[in-house]
Amino acid sequence: MKLLRIIQVIAVNGLILMFSTQAIAYDEGLLRQRLKNVSAMEAVAIANELKWESTDVKSYVTTHEVVFKFSNGQLTKIRLPKDRMLVAVAPYMNQTHQ
Repeated sequence: MKLLRIIQVIAVNGLILMFSTQAIAYDEGLLRQRLKNVSAMEAVAIANELKWESTDVKSYVTTHEVVFKFSNGQLTKIRLPKDRMLVAVAPYMNQTHQ
């Protein structure tokens, strides 16, 4: 039950951040500056937003951090909290991943 509660809290926080985040400037220099002052949950929301934008900045999440890779190869890493975990759920319409 505790794990289910943790997952629910993470999901709700992610949705709140996703909908409350202001417009993000995707200029790489401005994005680097913005990433200097964000929490891990805000970084996840920014990474999700980048997935839908036309940008050369790539992002991914490891067990310990959110990583942003810029077009010049430079990385920006934001540590995830030690007392939380990130769970990603991939919905499907007709089949799962191949």
